[in-house]
Amino acid sequence: MWLYLLKRILAFIPAVFIVATLIFFLTRVVPGDPAWVLVGHQLSSEERLAEVRQELGLDKPIHTQYVMWLSKAMQGDFGTSIFFQQPVVKVIAQRFPVTLSLTVLSLLLTILVGIPLGIFSAIRHNTRVDHFSTFFSVLGISLPSFWVGFLLILLFSVTLGWFPTSGYRSLSLGFIPWIRHLILPVVSLSLAEMALLTRMTRSSMLDVLGRDYIHTARAKGLGEGRVIIKHAFRNALVTVVTVIGLIFALGLGGSVLIENVFALPGLGRLIVSAAVRRDYPIVQAGMIYLTGVALLVNLIVDISYSWINPQVAYEK
Repeated sequence: MWLYLLKRILAFIPAVFIVATLIFFLTRVVPGDPAWVLVGHQLSSEERLAEVRQELGLDKPIHTQYVMWLSKAMQGDFGTSIFFQQPVVKVIAQRFPVTLSLTVLSLLLTILVGIPLGIFSAIRHNTRVDHFSTFFSVLGISLPSFWVGFLLILLFSVTLGWFPTSGYRSLSLGFIPWIRHLILPVVSLSLAEMALLTRMTRSSMLDVLGRDYIHTARAKGLGEGRVIIKHAFRNALVTVVTVIGLIFALGLGGSVLIENVFALPGLGRLIVSAAVRRDYPIVQAGMIYLTGVALLVNLIVDISYSWINPQVAYEK
């Protein structure tokens, strides 16, 4: 178990390294010049632009820039933001809690709705409940999250006035203001996630409910609730947990659109604006943060397999 855990932790290093390398070179392939963003290309001279490029270190060859950036990044120094003129770590630390709150709340809502609906749909196979669950899954996956967000704003914010249209309030200012600003974004982001989890839970439960040990448990006189929860759902949980880990990783990336729709000052919106401004340090560090969190969640999911199913042997 510990050897497997050590191997997975060590696997983080090449994964993050590959992502960091790709992001570093891809950001510099895209047309645009950070010096133009800082100086203003319409009123600037070539001498002034060259001076700014030298200050930013952009006048050096790209492989030299990469070596210099990588050596500092390995020490936790991701440089200074070109636009904000602040350390990148400080800027990201201010934005990441917003993205994390949005992603975690949407995942909790997805689990609370998706898993029970998937189980109930599998138990009531080929009934109206099952047909409704299938329709909900197809509808949820088909609707774009940003379009759902606009509809929710029109209905619950503009028409009914129940929730704010945009913006964010820190949890330190109170729980009610914090959750009111996150309800619509969370619902918009979690709709497709709930549809996916419902569909996968239903599929896994249907597969397990047809196994011989389920028929044997019922023949022994065990209660239906115990058969469903302890025997059926416990064996289907490996697939469900895998999907949950995937949903969390996708939620980190999908939050970019939702944050822009609801004007949330999150990490996804920060990366998009930084890409437009050619703020290379922000883009690189932000992507590394998101990749690291996604890899950590996948590691937790893998470790949970042995608790869910004791037959999983990591030593092999």
